[in-house]
Order: sequence, then structure tokens, then C-alpha cells
Amino acid sequence: MHRLGIAITLGLMAATPVFAEQAEPLEAPSISPAALHALRESGAAPVVIDVRSPSEYASGHIPGAVNIPFAQVAKRIGEVEAPHGVALYCMVGPRARKGESALLASGVEEVFHLEGGLAAWRAAGLPVEDTR
Repeated sequence: MHRLGIAITLGLMAATPVFAEQAEPLEAPSISPAALHALRESGAAPVVIDVRSPSEYASGHIPGAVNIPFAQVAKRIGEVEAPHGVALYCMVGPRARKGESALLASGVEEVFHLEGGLAAWRAAGLPVEDTR
């Protein structure tokens, strides 16, 4: 019985790095506010998705951004036609990273992360829409 316990323990220890590697979130490449704005001006921009709550979105968002809260983004990405990919943002980054990881894990290939989120977009003096 003791040998069986040791064998199980060693087996679990050997498998742990494999599971740890699989559990690491996937990261999308970043895009600066200036670069995203330039792509939007050219008409070849990714669809911009605001992953914050609807009330946060209403208090100020990038014009034309689609609001899909980060917990729903993987389920609802089919609602968005995105021939040039998608760029996700939240206020500063953590929720967008979670949404990006979910999209990448579900097989969406062209996913970008807005560097610094809406805070960086505003700091760059780029337009923000308020729908309250």
C-alpha cells in the first residue's frame, strides 16, 4: 500500500508541470493607442471590443467600440464580424487580458491588446464617447 501511495505521488508530481503549462493564460500582441487610432482612420482596423461592464462602457468608451463584458467574450464573439481581427480593452488591462486569453484558447487568431487600455487612449488625447 505504501508503494502505491509513493507511485501515485510521483506520478502527480511528474504531471504537475504539464498542467501548469496548460493553465498559463495565452497573451495577444499589444497595439498602442496611436497605432490603433491610425488603423481606424485607414479603415483596416480590428473591431474594438470594450470588455468592461455596460455601466462603465456608458460612462466613456472608444467611439464605435462593441461592449461585450470579458466573462462573455468567448461565447459572444460570433456576434462580431471582424475581418481584421479584434482589439480588446478595459480601463487598464487585466480584464482585457482575460478576455483575450479566452478568445485565443477558443481558436480566434487575430486578437490584439490595447496597450494601457482606455486610460492610455484618453492620455493620448484620442476621442472618447459618453453615452450616459
